[in-house]
Amino acid sequence: MEQNKKEIIKIYTLIKGIYQGIKESNYELVDESTYEQYNSLINVIYKITSDDYFKMLMIGLEDTDEYGGESKCAKYLFLTKIIPAKDYINDIYIDTKEEIIQKVGALYNSIEDTQLQKRCGDILLEASGAFDRVINQATQVLEDRIKKKAGLEKTNLIGLPLVSKAIHSKLEHTILKFNENPDIQEHYASLFKGIIGVYRNSTHHGLEYECSREEALKFCSYIDLLLKEVDKSEKII
Repeated sequence: MEQNKKEIIKIYTLIKGIYQGIKESNYELVDESTYEQYNSLINVIYKITSDDYFKMLMIGLEDTDEYGGESKCAKYLFLTKIIPAKDYINDIYIDTKEEIIQKVGALYNSIEDTQLQKRCGDILLEASGAFDRVINQATQVLEDRIKKKAGLEKTNLIGLPLVSKAIHSKLEHTILKFNENPDIQEHYASLFKGIIGVYRNSTHHGLEYECSREEALKFCSYIDLLLKEVDKSEKII
């Protein structure tokens, strides 16, 4: 069984790689070599699991057409097969709940901020997918903490405008001071603006951000550290 599990994980990793390549591609057609590689991987995992569901997820002749004398599959159609295949393998054959608890339990318990635990804990330990919600909630907790520490609750500022006002790169303009050294203060400003700009905005304004349970947990743990930095900062305005 353990050998089968390792093989399944290997196949999952390869399928995930194919998915990422197709997702980021600007082409609307998938070459025969790519979808045949995907079919071969699905066929291997079918032989391991004898799970008939995988047969439904293969690219068949009815899913392809001739383009310039070459067989290709439409990108949107290919995604309708590879996305459920990827998620199904992960949810059913890799990420069982018992293993999740063992893997994430120690790191999750190391998160000290009670509000962060309350907002993210149930998703991390009980959800089966859509772990971008952890990023969403963790950055919301961080944003709220910055807003309250800076005394900006009565303003309508959110996101980058809020962080830029509360944590300015110049000590003479900042509300929250993280260090007497101007260079370090500037680094703190860049750090918090980067977190909010990249992660907060991606998960508050769309549903396309993807991450695994483990990645979400690591991010949550990092936000726990940043919340401590906010709590230690000095309000000087």
